[in-house]
Amino acid sequence: MMEVSGADAHHLHHVMRAKIGERLLVADGAGGSAEAEVAGFAGGKVQLRLVQRLEEAAESLAEIELFQCLPKGDRMDFIVQKATELGVTRIRPLLSQNVVVRYDEKKAQARRERWQKIAAEAAKQCGRARIPEVAPAALLPSALAAQANDAAALRLFFYEAEKQRDLRTVLRGSAVQRIFMLVGPEGGFAPEEAQHAAAHGFVAVTLGQRILRVDTAAIVAISLVQYEKGDLGFAKSSIDDLGVQGQSV
Repeated sequence: MMEVSGADAHHLHHVMRAKIGERLLVADGAGGSAEAEVAGFAGGKVQLRLVQRLEEAAESLAEIELFQCLPKGDRMDFIVQKATELGVTRIRPLLSQNVVVRYDEKKAQARRERWQKIAAEAAKQCGRARIPEVAPAALLPSALAAQANDAAALRLFFYEAEKQRDLRTVLRGSAVQRIFMLVGPEGGFAPEEAQHAAAHGFVAVTLGQRILRVDTAAIVAISLVQYEKGDLGFAKSSIDDLGVQGQSV
């Protein structure tokens, strides 16, 4: 048996008006998913009975980590939501020279918790079995240095000064499925930051002749990578129902 509690239970019982015997897709947030049947309601919780574990889940063939320099306002909320829907595995908020927003420790923690909640809700909405981790915000140089020993990843950064090397050519020239993507803030990267990224294995690529907004650039970049390396264009799951986060009892 599994048990759903809290906001998920309220949504399932009072908003979706689930009935006993109704079948749902449930996910544990760490990659596991199953088909379950509503068995009962008690104490504000919903009891589910396992029908079958599912080998197939709505996860990307590519393992994508988004290194995102923080944009102004609430644009990061949008980026986290859409990046989750597009299948990224981890989101790393970054502070670079041209980042305008600066948080104290308390505000930074509150923001991270907010972004993690957005990721969880987006994962549930789109039927993912894995919730992307939103890492603590870090300075760009330290974040680049921390990943330097991961030899298995293809590293890309989207740089407005790059005019020749396009994303498609780089992706089709590599069989690597683990991809780090570095997207800058308003104002882009300082020249020394671009040099630092290149020194840590990041390949500069262009997204075309037009200058894109930060949130547009992130979503376009992820979509293009998923089209070439991931799962955009075909569906892997036959279950279209609501995904809820369940806990074993």
